[in-house]
Amino acid sequence: MLEGSQLRQSDGRYRKVGVGIAVVTAVCFVALAFALSTVPERSFGLFEVASANLGLVLTVAGGITQFGDPWFLLLVASLVYMLGTDREFVEQPRDGVFVLAVTLAAFSFTDLLKNLFRAPRPPAADVATAPAWLPTGLGGAFQSITTATGFAFPSGHALGTAAVFAALASRLSIGSATTRWAVAAAGFVLVASSRVILGVHYGVDVVGGLLAGVFLFAVAATVEDGEPLRVLLLGIVIGVVAVILSALAPAGEVWNAGQWLGGSVGAAVAWYAVRPSRRLGLGGTLVAGIPAAALWVAIYLTSPPLVVTVVGTAVAASVTILAPTITARVTSGT
Repeated sequence: MLEGSQLRQSDGRYRKVGVGIAVVTAVCFVALAFALSTVPERSFGLFEVASANLGLVLTVAGGITQFGDPWFLLLVASLVYMLGTDREFVEQPRDGVFVLAVTLAAFSFTDLLKNLFRAPRPPAADVATAPAWLPTGLGGAFQSITTATGFAFPSGHALGTAAVFAALASRLSIGSATTRWAVAAAGFVLVASSRVILGVHYGVDVVGGLLAGVFLFAVAATVEDGEPLRVLLLGIVIGVVAVILSALAPAGEVWNAGQWLGGSVGAAVAWYAVRPSRRLGLGGTLVAGIPAAALWVAIYLTSPPLVVTVVGTAVAASVTILAPTITARVTSGT
């Protein structure tokens, strides 16, 4: 067991490592972004779309890419917080909050950077022909998982998986650290590769996403210092800038950026007010999680005005954070 002075020295070394990683990834990202501004063809002649009209390949890639989609990453982060301590996935609730905070910040950071660079996607990124062997009723689903619209640089899937998988690897208590980081790296490679194979990103887009995601995780781990509220506040700052840039961009979706801002605000307020320390079992997770998830889905499907989006997702995120406390009070009758 580390003594107090040894622990402080260890924390200091970790912070220095975090700062170093953040600086290196930031420099590399800026260099890559500068190269993009001077080279019209973002593939650089090296990263061409890897897929042909191969239905099975596209179907598999479309399935793999879901592991980097916001809905999946947010679901995992929410479950890690609500179920993590009870199932011994994480040691303390604040570890789960850290993962959730990084997840929300990563989505906001994606919107910020995309609306800053406004880089177009590869040709026909929004078009896909369903294979003949696929049942007719699944054509819409195939189109949904194999195409993409909007700005391309950096890849949001790459940024999200890099940041969130790193947060999971650093905070989960399952298996060894080496195994967790190896799984995180493998997961990132699969998701990033699927984006290029689907033809919705150039390779430089996913490289940019990797650099931005690692940068965000390093900054979050550095500023946290045992207090995940700081990461939630970081997410709020990033979210505000993302909303502003979305409003200024010709094709920016302000409500989309607003939902992640709302999530960070709601989670921050709830964590600051209550600091839940109780465990939440599967039953409590379902009772609290289903309404919160339904609210997220309703906002996604309706694309409401910015204020409605921010308030709605803030409520959903606060319910997630408060779930252990609410459930405990209802169960005890207090």
